Amino acid sequence: MSPVAAVDRISGRFTLIIGEVNSGKTTLTQRLLQEAARTEPGPLVVVDLAPQIPSHVARRAGKGGIGGRLQAPLARHVHILCAELSAPRLTGGSDAERQALARDNAQRIEPLFAQALSLNPSHLFVNDVSLYLQAGSPERLLGWLSRVETCVVNGYFGTSLGDDALSKRERLAMLALCLHCDTLIFLEKISTKR
Repeated sequence: MSPVAAVDRISGRFTLIIGEVNSGKTTLTQRLLQEAARTEPGPLVVVDLAPQIPSHVARRAGKGGIGGRLQAPLARHVHILCAELSAPRLTGGSDAERQALARDNAQRIEPLFAQALSLNPSHLFVNDVSLYLQAGSPERLLGWLSRVETCVVNGYFGTSLGDDALSKRERLAMLALCLHCDTLIFLEKISTKR
């Protein structure tokens, strides 16, 4: 598909990309971002919520490939916003600690959306939105997204990271997004068999 055709498919829409860990959500979002950066005048704003997970923590949990950030194009009309965030399921030792980390993440994330909207973006790209939804408000998020003409959002929607209270809340909030998006792309897990 040509870059113009891909950008035409997302233009004026709320596109939601969901799937398991390592299913290609970030890769697809990055491709759409790069194509939009080449063809759209912007401003394009990226809110990247993927936590920076030390490789030894991911390996210890058997969850390599979690938390990949977007490699945004270097262009004047592309703005990248991110914060120092935790991966509650990988770093929290108890349910209470995981919940506290998720609440702290939500408090750090909300100002990013305020900053993003202050830039009056024509396109908003959100990487790993499910991290916000572990403790944040899906209604508030939908309100922010509704203020931008074109949104491309990705998030985890699977079972491989567990079924604790935090995961159940995240899943329900992601379902709320699914009900409000214009285009839903569900990516199946990429096979690692050789």
